[in-house]
Amino acid sequence: MSVRAKLFSAMVVLIVFMTGVFFVISHVYMENMFRQFAVATREADAQQWAVMLSYYYQKNGGTWRDVDKYVRQINEQKLSSGRETGLERLAIVDQDHHVIYSSKTSPHITQKEILSHGVEAPIIVGGRKIATLSVLDRDLEREYRLQEKILQSMAKAAMTGAVATGLVALLIGAWLTRRLTRPLQLLLDAIQRISQGDLRLKLPTDSRDEFGRVASAFNQMADQLAKAQEVRRHLVADVAHELRTPLTIIQGQLELIQQGVRKPDPETLLPIQDECMRLSRLVDDLHQLTLAEAGVLPLEVAPVDIVSLVQRVVDNFQVEADERDIRLAMRAESETAYAAVDANRMTQVFVNLVGNAIRYTPAGGRVTVVVREERGEVQIAVEDTGPGISEEHLPHLFDRFYRVEEARSRGNGGTGLGLAIAKEFVEAHKGRIEVKSQVGAGTVFTVFVPALRRWPQERASH
Repeated sequence: MSVRAKLFSAMVVLIVFMTGVFFVISHVYMENMFRQFAVATREADAQQWAVMLSYYYQKNGGTWRDVDKYVRQINEQKLSSGRETGLERLAIVDQDHHVIYSSKTSPHITQKEILSHGVEAPIIVGGRKIATLSVLDRDLEREYRLQEKILQSMAKAAMTGAVATGLVALLIGAWLTRRLTRPLQLLLDAIQRISQGDLRLKLPTDSRDEFGRVASAFNQMADQLAKAQEVRRHLVADVAHELRTPLTIIQGQLELIQQGVRKPDPETLLPIQDECMRLSRLVDDLHQLTLAEAGVLPLEVAPVDIVSLVQRVVDNFQVEADERDIRLAMRAESETAYAAVDANRMTQVFVNLVGNAIRYTPAGGRVTVVVREERGEVQIAVEDTGPGISEEHLPHLFDRFYRVEEARSRGNGGTGLGLAIAKEFVEAHKGRIEVKSQVGAGTVFTVFVPALRRWPQERASH
């Protein structure tokens, strides 16, 4: 059974149940109100008779003599006026439970029925109860028929209203069910199309409810799948291209040796060795990058003084910077700045960033490494005065095998994986890396890693 059918069935059950409850409650309520009205009417008649009999008792000198004539006279007046279609049966009982007066009985209505089923009302004279009046309708059967007829009409009206309300509710429920399940149907169709390879599909996100958020998340997932597919396609092409050049060189050199054109002396074997080392480095970089992206990169995390670590990297590049006539300097805003990192992995990150800065900074330029601690983070900025990078290239700098034509050519020896590896290594330490650049003004790479709030135990003991 589909979700739409289940939802509509649940609505039908709920509507039928609520309609039944509404009918029962309304019918019981109206019947109770009608009965209360009928009882109140009889009690009003009985109170009216009690007042008239009390007046008669006082006017008659405090006796009930000829009370039967008085009752008959009142009934005749009601009949002549046309205000009553039936006459009441009366019974008057004194305080000693003696029957003072009782209407003439008939096979249908007896004195006992008047006393047991009639509506009672006290007869008060001078603030004292002198007797009890029982009043029973003469046309009781007619009244019962009228009461049942009215109650049946009320029940019919309540049933009609309940059915009409239920039908309207069912129509609204069907419309709501279709409207609520439509996004699910669209999502199901979209999933089936994605399983068939259509990653360009987009779901409408015109609502701000849970369905809208699901549609937005689905669109993001589709975009990520499309990007992953595109990256995978480019990765295969890039790896094939990177491998083709050294393999071609190795193959050509070996063919020359086999043909006897060249002798297998050290000068001939050196290019082959260089290309083998390049292939080995490429495979190793790809392996580390894959581990980092999969979140399984092994890390030996320990408290590390980032100032000392970066200083060692800068010292190692000092000779190369001097040979290129580049001023390489480091500036730390504090003597120490500790972070929980893998020293070898982070050293590889800074070697890559400082090496790139020196490689692409012209002679007479400057490379500055700044270490500071702010807002619970250790920030390491590598600034150079090189040619800078165009804005359109910045979002792709950390992609695999991506090169900026003017500054990151294959001829300079790069594989296009250094920045991608640096980004993954930094993110593996729950940090981030940012880049800012302006053509003609240089580039700044900044690494952010969480700072340790407490000094390492061995440092704190000194």
